[in-house]
Amino acid sequence: MKSILLKLVTLIIVFGSFSLSVHAQIPDPAFYFDFEGDSGDTVVDKGINGNDGIVTRPGQTTLGDEGAPGGSTPATGASFTDGLIEVSSIDVSEIISQDGSYTLSAWLKPTDLGGDKFFFGQTSEGIHNGIRNGGFLHQAHWGADTNGATNLNDYLAADEDKWVHAAWTYDGATDTGKIYLDGVLDYEGNKRAPQGSGNLVIGGRNGGGNGYRGLVDEIAIWSEVKDADYIAALAGG
Repeated sequence: MKSILLKLVTLIIVFGSFSLSVHAQIPDPAFYFDFEGDSGDTVVDKGINGNDGIVTRPGQTTLGDEGAPGGSTPATGASFTDGLIEVSSIDVSEIISQDGSYTLSAWLKPTDLGGDKFFFGQTSEGIHNGIRNGGFLHQAHWGADTNGATNLNDYLAADEDKWVHAAWTYDGATDTGKIYLDGVLDYEGNKRAPQGSGNLVIGGRNGGGNGYRGLVDEIAIWSEVKDADYIAALAGG
C-alpha cells in the first residue's frame, strides 16, 4: 500500500513539474477576451495581465451574445454593428514588442463582407487588419496592404452560419506578414512595420472607422509570432 501511495505521489509531483515547465514556455497573451460573464461596458481580460477593454460604442456593441461553437468558450461572444472596444491600458509600443512582432487572433462570424470591415486597429493610423476588398481577410500597416487568397463570400457560401477563425502575424525581424484562415496559411509576404501610434482598438481602424459587423469571440493578442502549429491549435478550439 505504501509503495502504491509513493508511486502516486511521485507521479503527481512529476506531472505538476511538467505542467509548470510547459506553462513557463508558453507566453501569456497581452490580453484574452472570451466574453464569458461580461456585461455592461467592460470586457474582462481573462488572461493574467488585467488589460480590460472598454465598450465605447454601447449602442453598437452587445456583450453576451452567441459564441463560436468551434472555440473553447462557445457559450458567449459579442455582436458588433460597427461597434468598438478600446484597450487603453496597452499602447501600440507595448503590443508590438522590441522586434515589432505580433499575433492577433479571433473567431469571427461576419454579417457584412462589403467594403472595409476592419477588426484590429489603432487610435492613430497603424495596424488595420480585418476584411476588405469584397470579402478577403486583409492585413495592413497604414500602407503595405495585402489581401488573403480566399474570398469569404465563396468560402461561406455553403454555410452562412459558419464561424471562421482568423489570425494575423507579423515578424518584425524579417518584415514578414501572414494571414491564417481556419488555421491554414492564406497569405505570406513582405510587410513593413506599422506606422502610427496610440492604443489598440477592436472593431475598426484609425480610432474606430470602417468597422467590422458581425459576431466575435475569443480575441487574443501576443507580442510575438506564433507558428503555424500554434495557430492551427487555436483554430481547433
